[in-house]
Amino acid sequence: MLKLRPYQEIALRDLFSYWDLGRGMAPVVVLPTGAGKSLLIAAFCQRVCTEDPDVKILVVTHSIELIDQNHRELRSYYPEASTGVYSASLGHRNIMAQIIFCGIQSVYERGFDFGRVDIVIVDECHLISRKESTRYQRFFKDLKIANPSLTTVGMTATPFRLDSGLLTEGNDRLFDGIAHCTELKTLIKEGYLLPVVSKGGSRQINLENVHVQAGEYNSSELAHAADDPLLVKLAVEEIVEYGQDRKSWLVYAAGVTHAEHIVSQLEERGVGCELLTGKTKLEKRNDMIKRFREGKLRCIVNIGVLTTGFNAPCTDLIALLFSTLSTGKYVQVVGRGTRLCPGKSDCLVLDYGGNVMKHGVLDEVDPVKRKNIFCVEKRAPPMKACGKCGIIVHARTRICPTCGYEFPTEVPHGCVAYEGAMLASQQPEKIIDVVGDPWYNLHKKPGKTTSLKITYADRMDREHCIWLCLDHGGYPAERARGIVKRLGGKANTVAEAYQECEYWRKPVQIRVKPDKKFTKITGFIFSDKVQTTQQHIGGEDATEQ
Repeated sequence: MLKLRPYQEIALRDLFSYWDLGRGMAPVVVLPTGAGKSLLIAAFCQRVCTEDPDVKILVVTHSIELIDQNHRELRSYYPEASTGVYSASLGHRNIMAQIIFCGIQSVYERGFDFGRVDIVIVDECHLISRKESTRYQRFFKDLKIANPSLTTVGMTATPFRLDSGLLTEGNDRLFDGIAHCTELKTLIKEGYLLPVVSKGGSRQINLENVHVQAGEYNSSELAHAADDPLLVKLAVEEIVEYGQDRKSWLVYAAGVTHAEHIVSQLEERGVGCELLTGKTKLEKRNDMIKRFREGKLRCIVNIGVLTTGFNAPCTDLIALLFSTLSTGKYVQVVGRGTRLCPGKSDCLVLDYGGNVMKHGVLDEVDPVKRKNIFCVEKRAPPMKACGKCGIIVHARTRICPTCGYEFPTEVPHGCVAYEGAMLASQQPEKIIDVVGDPWYNLHKKPGKTTSLKITYADRMDREHCIWLCLDHGGYPAERARGIVKRLGGKANTVAEAYQECEYWRKPVQIRVKPDKKFTKITGFIFSDKVQTTQQHIGGEDATEQ
């Protein structure tokens, strides 16, 4: 019989504790890709059905692979269970079993057919939109009419959406809290998952003429930019070079024509590969994936198809020939390479879209921070590339873990010895080099107005923060609007700032003054190809330590 791993046992315990403590009726469980959500679902169902033989459970998802995988896992773990499948693609429409695995495409208009449902588990719940007209929302509306006390459980590796933030925030949220979160770095350290290593491609997608719509790159413009002939040629040459000793490659393209050109270039170099799109027929798709898992097909080029729900442990090279502003999408795609497989020690990510530098190396991405609240980080930790082997690592790294290259150390500008000042006003300003991009997140405290916190990191890995109190009114708001303007923004509220902050100007240096245990940012220094410009912040800085 299958046995739960220690972290799965803890996740199950935390889930039941969530209800026992009265925290809500719709929790989310966060587990990294490859951590075994299918087995956790099976163990949950067994415990609930053992305690209440009359309970009815639906396990709903969007992917036929996940439907089949979750069903098979439960049958292995809990063989005596009454189970069924409702999926037109799989040819089953069972509504009488105690535990039913459903495809949302098949059941969203059939909510009343299942009678009274007690618990719904949504696998990959980050795909649920808050719009009332969507399939999930229509399905839940009908289920709640039949049973107003319906309990909902979400399972995901990425509990947030690009369009609406954290799944557990907002008046229109479907989930009311996070019951458990296991970090990827923990599972890698404990040997349950494998690390990914990353190299930036020698040539990157030119995003200069690619616009942003609804928080993401315009798909047609991105596909056109990515399909630059020289970029495709150089990228394929690098994939073939770096992939010589790797067995299973996944390539993510930006459009169909772009993907066709990649396949053509790979085939010219003798690589066995096939193209998978959303329009590929189910029978061909299943055969392609089967051969890839068995090692009979070396490479699949796809356009956003093999993301959530795709399980191929053999994957040891992932090439990103697209760009995304969605940390969730990035995590889901690169997470395909973390599963254990005999003979595999890691997964190499070749990035031609600036995704790793934008979002961070996978096990350094921390989009959910556990403080008093959970918040979605708008910026990832700063990254840098090794000057010798090209591996992308965290900016704090001093020695390259791959080739041993020692990064040069630099003394921060403006470091001075203590000169006896006794008052803050007597402390001299320092000019600090900024490493990487800033982090942006909403700063909330019970009973206080929300502000936007900006964090800059220096070369000594120290953090320097400033809070924009746009919603506070009076002088703090006026001053914050002035800072936004200096950063190149137009926002007048925290909500507006949170939407546009990724596109603000990024200083190469900041002016700071000591402020008790912290520092106070007093100015920004920007740099471009023509000249360096300095912007000072007037008045006292808003602080919310």
